[in-house]
Amino acid sequence: MSLVTPLHFNTVQLNLYRGSSPREINIPFLKRLRLKYILSLTPEPLDETMTAFCKENDIKMKHIKCNDKPPKDKTKKVKRKKKTVPIEYDTVIECVAFLVDRRNYPIYMHCHNGELITSLVVACLRKFSYWSTVSILNEFLIYNSSINVHERSFIEHFNLEVDIQGLKPKDKVPWVSGQFITKTSKSKNKQKDITKAEVITTVSNNIPNALPKLKFHSI
Repeated sequence: MSLVTPLHFNTVQLNLYRGSSPREINIPFLKRLRLKYILSLTPEPLDETMTAFCKENDIKMKHIKCNDKPPKDKTKKVKRKKKTVPIEYDTVIECVAFLVDRRNYPIYMHCHNGELITSLVVACLRKFSYWSTVSILNEFLIYNSSINVHERSFIEHFNLEVDIQGLKPKDKVPWVSGQFITKTSKSKNKQKDITKAEVITTVSNNIPNALPKLKFHSI
């Protein structure tokens, strides 16, 4: 049995894979990954064939709508250097909140062709592991022939604080840096007269403003 990977397939981190929209020919290969989730960053969810494959193999599907398809009207073609970024930071934040939870793994993440949108999300994700800008952009260029000023600015200016609710520290992926994580102690709910241990894990203020921050809340 031949195994055919999706286009631009690669490993981002342990049990986190990236590539293009999976097709029927990729099913034997995807079975070997023993996936728990397929994360689709596409205009539409997976097609009927791939949906059936997921149901048969107990793979959950998460779709975050992104418009990464080229325009149908080729007469309105925009030069590469003038193209704007096809996603917003809200999309990246939703992806990050999902990807830092190791309970969702193994994951296959894809956009239409496995290039621009997936690369933008991965580039922003790398900042939580404190990769250098040079390393992030070099990885981006492996999957894209070039990077324009809008895409570079999108990556470099991603320095938001991402709030993660309901995730215990032990359930976060290990490649998210923990050196800036501190813990606070107990809090008391006076209105209900109930004392509960609320562990709030936050990122220290020592992180430079140029870097994004993760803020974990777990009870």
